Amino acid sequence: MAAVNGAHLRGARALLGWSMSDLAEVSGLSLSTIRRLEQNVQAVGLRSRRVAVESLEGGGVRFLKLEDGAVALAELADRSAGAAGTRF
Repeated sequence: MAAVNGAHLRGARALLGWSMSDLAEVSGLSLSTIRRLEQNVQAVGLRSRRVAVESLEGGGVRFLKLEDGAVALAELADRSAGAAGTRF
């Protein structure tokens, strides 16, 4: 979770076609918290990052930690069935 940064959150939103406001609404976080998360502001708590990630995963995106520590995004091909996603 800590490896997920602002660029990953923006990318996940883009895969889902969500705006910052959409993520704020789905997650219950404020729009300003979403902005700070995406700007990698260190003062934003781990709980807020976890809530944002869980909300995006609920929408059909997966954050995959690779062997080298990098994070990849995957969008579920069939969100309703929980099928394996396409790796980017």
